[in-house]
Amino acid sequence: MKRRVISLLTAFCLLFLLTGCTDSSMEEKHAPAPTLPPAEDRYHAPDGDESLGINREYRMFFPRTDGLYLVSRTTEVDGENLLDTVEHLLLNLFAFKGDTEALKIGGNKPVGLYGTHPVEISGGVCTVNLSASILDQLRKEKVYKDYLAITATLCELDEISYVNFLIAGLSHEMTGNMPLGTFVGQPDKNIQGFNIQTAWEQMEAKRTPTGMDAAKIPLKTPATLYYPLPDGRGVGCTIREVSFAGQTQAQLVTGLIDTVSTVLKSMPEGQNIPELKSLLLRDPLVIDREDGTQQLVLSLREDAEERLREGKTDPACYEAAMIYMLTTFVPNIRYVSFRVGNQNQLVTELKETEHFSAVTALGGLFSRDVVEPFLKGSITVYFARNGILCECEQPITRRAADSPRAQLCVVMEGPDATERENGVTATLPEGIREDDILGISAEGDTLLVNLSENFREAILENGADNEMLLCYSMVNTLCKNTGMKRVRFYFEGRQEEHIAGTIYWAGEFMYNIGLAEKGLG
Repeated sequence: MKRRVISLLTAFCLLFLLTGCTDSSMEEKHAPAPTLPPAEDRYHAPDGDESLGINREYRMFFPRTDGLYLVSRTTEVDGENLLDTVEHLLLNLFAFKGDTEALKIGGNKPVGLYGTHPVEISGGVCTVNLSASILDQLRKEKVYKDYLAITATLCELDEISYVNFLIAGLSHEMTGNMPLGTFVGQPDKNIQGFNIQTAWEQMEAKRTPTGMDAAKIPLKTPATLYYPLPDGRGVGCTIREVSFAGQTQAQLVTGLIDTVSTVLKSMPEGQNIPELKSLLLRDPLVIDREDGTQQLVLSLREDAEERLREGKTDPACYEAAMIYMLTTFVPNIRYVSFRVGNQNQLVTELKETEHFSAVTALGGLFSRDVVEPFLKGSITVYFARNGILCECEQPITRRAADSPRAQLCVVMEGPDATERENGVTATLPEGIREDDILGISAEGDTLLVNLSENFREAILENGADNEMLLCYSMVNTLCKNTGMKRVRFYFEGRQEEHIAGTIYWAGEFMYNIGLAEKGLG
């Protein structure tokens, strides 16, 4: 009995000692660390920019041999940006020779792209400039069905919903005097259930019957409306179904101008643009040229430029928008000319603006390729408002829209005047510039961004209160526009754990929609 008691006492003592040692070691093990453990860095900081291009598989569409529906074939495309991808996809489409079920685009004639910039993309609209050989097919019905196949192919890309066609730089009629209009992609992408024979019959039914006056045949069709962007930042576009009183070229011109005026009134972008038709001194004039094309003359009132500026609209951007809109839609218009006042003073220069150099045209003959720098795509950029991020659309050239460097440069520029009037403020501090972006590359779904020491010091000086929004304005902008899932930052080739004190910079940042509100509404 005595031995049993001694044994129990000994066991309790040992248990007490063991318990004390365990508690002490656990407390030491879980003591708060002064910093988070370093994030594993599997990558190397980029020195210079590397292409983010990826190889993807796309569906191409062709008219079925019975002419009733479209059939698909697959192809792989490498593209460094959207324009590059579209051009390669089109070339693959045209190279397909057909088979027992699918017809070749263009029939027996080779089809190619035309001009230095054969593809334009803005606002979800892709304008394709084709070689004239596509018109060599015997029946316009086959040409129209080829257009439907090209439209279906391009609208497989998420960034494209509408397609315009030019032939050797010109819009052209499809039946009689009737313009093609803008082709609309199938919203549910159920392309193979779309009857292209029915679409052709509906198109043909709109034309002016033989022997009837085109001025008396109304037309309703989708069209691309080009308009001047606020603050003289260029030209944007949107799609509307437009009703025309008749199908003459003059009626098409006035119908477009009237509609774009109505559309601009509904846009919350700070412009109070006057009725565009009220700026005209007289009706539009169409002049035949020796090369078989035509010139459109718009006569503006003496005070047109002053009235545009009063409405916060840059005259050069207004004129560039008219050139784009009219040459895209009205058949056979090669040039647009502007004359001012009762003296018919010829405009030979679109004056220099804050965002554009002056554009001159010999003899006042402005073509769409002359004003090509004015056409803008857009990206989503995140600035600050009321202590959170604000999602804003910013214009950018289409060739730069897919560039992470260009996207960060737009964030550096800060909000435009209209956004500032609505309480939107910049997130990045002054004193940083494009040279402070040392390199950008991608590893899988992670974007690697190497910034300068000057950039790090600017973050520090900007203060802890602004650090969170500063960081995520870059992260959200890059992820939204590149499709990447994560961003990892370097400064002069190394990762920094802390800068201003509220962000752990050595980790990977993911898109954070919880920090942002949509738009200016």
